[in-house]
Amino acid sequence: MSRPLDAEKGDVVEPEVRPLDVPIVNPEKLDRNHRAEYDHAAGFLADLASRPDAAEIMAPWTAEEEKAVKRKIDMIVLPLTTVSLMLGGTDKVALGTSATFGLKTDLNLVGQQYSWANSIIFFGAMLTVFPQSWLCQRYPTGKVFAVNVTMFGVMSLATIGARNAGGLQAIRFILGMFEGLNTSGAGLVISMWYRKREQGWRTVLVFNTFSSILNGLLSYAVQFYTPGVLARWQLLYLILGCISVFFGVLDMIFFPANPASTWWLTDRQKYIAVQRLAENQTGMVNHKTKWHQVKEALLDLRTWIYFLVCICLNIPNGGLNGFYSIIIATFGFTTKQLTLMNIPTGVISWLAAMFWVTVARYTRKPLLCAGLSILVQLAGTIALKIVPHSNVGGSLAAIYILEMYWAPYMVFGQLCMYANVAGTSKKVAVFGISYIGYTVGNIIGPQSFLTSEAPSYPTAYTVMLVGYCICLALIVAYGVLCWHDNKKKAFQEANWQESVQGQDVDIAEEWKDLTDKQNVLRHSAAREVELITTP
Repeated sequence: MSRPLDAEKGDVVEPEVRPLDVPIVNPEKLDRNHRAEYDHAAGFLADLASRPDAAEIMAPWTAEEEKAVKRKIDMIVLPLTTVSLMLGGTDKVALGTSATFGLKTDLNLVGQQYSWANSIIFFGAMLTVFPQSWLCQRYPTGKVFAVNVTMFGVMSLATIGARNAGGLQAIRFILGMFEGLNTSGAGLVISMWYRKREQGWRTVLVFNTFSSILNGLLSYAVQFYTPGVLARWQLLYLILGCISVFFGVLDMIFFPANPASTWWLTDRQKYIAVQRLAENQTGMVNHKTKWHQVKEALLDLRTWIYFLVCICLNIPNGGLNGFYSIIIATFGFTTKQLTLMNIPTGVISWLAAMFWVTVARYTRKPLLCAGLSILVQLAGTIALKIVPHSNVGGSLAAIYILEMYWAPYMVFGQLCMYANVAGTSKKVAVFGISYIGYTVGNIIGPQSFLTSEAPSYPTAYTVMLVGYCICLALIVAYGVLCWHDNKKKAFQEANWQESVQGQDVDIAEEWKDLTDKQNVLRHSAAREVELITTP
């Protein structure tokens, strides 16, 4: 006898479609004030419900219809978001390769000037993360992404003209100002287009480490160029700049603001794309800044756990991105070999993230998986610290283990956070604060690589060890908070169900733009401690 389907155990369950006689929204009571207060989806659904053909457009959909909608989203939104973030990452890692092409010599970089060139980009990102996130909430998401990706290209082209440390650092600071959207903006995109149970591998794909692969391939190709008017590192930035500008134009044309306003979906498909998100209980998007939600984010202890975890997990990110090529160069490899050896880092990092997300899905224990993946990183860091630098094979193995740093960040820092925060303004605040944690970690990383300690860099590896140990303690604290919230929400939900019994419904709870604490139907963060559901 087969057991009943259960989405929480990894089964794919057909969505429960609300029949037309049970209102999603009541168009007559959704005035201008309510439209501003509620989720954008509420106004969209109210407009559909008032149309003469509402019964046809809003009829229950079939599995085939939903697959067709999801296929379109996967073919347009997913690649555009993925490439946009990849290009932002490539701009950062290209500096490490450029150092092996003579950038440090050409620009007369001495002491910690190269380290600051790596770190300063995150000061720019930190400065603009909240303005960028607000723009993403207030204006069409696709257009905001398009402008930022185009500016990635413009600032990459500007790097060609750098003549000294000051010029390089100024350019990278401005570049960082346009990368402040990357993480928080992509988090909003994922949550407004996909069900929770579809977000797992797509989140790993969007928050990818393919920048190392693209940088490695382009850097290898540049090796065949004989320096003339441009140095090799300048040619690399010229190519990257042109690619970014090209994809910025594609984003402007094809990247929509949200499922309700895209031009490449029919009205029927828009309805399916919007209404299928109801089960998330996190809403789609609301264009009004709600300061009470921002206050809730600031007072929510989990927000600061996300912040601290993002710091700890991104110290290796910032350090290895800038110093990987320099460390490898001390093992005696040629410049051509160095450029090719940049490629495996991105592959290893991404495969590790996908592996641990998959394990978390099937075991339904993402916090445990995040902890285990951190233990792997601890082992790699200890090995790199104690293995003699003369042992090339052992040192390379340790470095490649350390390159798996993206896995715990994906399992905990991204999947748990993006799946658990509700309310548009709260999302913007929480994602922005977590991104500041990301930038702080990336600032600390390069600065821990002291020039005087090359090539062994013991201080850098000690800082990584401390960060990972702190992160393990934070994960335990997060699990305790989730357990407490789950018990509290179960009691609140029972009281709410009793209080609304027999009352008329003007708008479904999922479209009121409620936070995870306000929405009693949503077991905030509790379920994600137990599982990550199927794609």
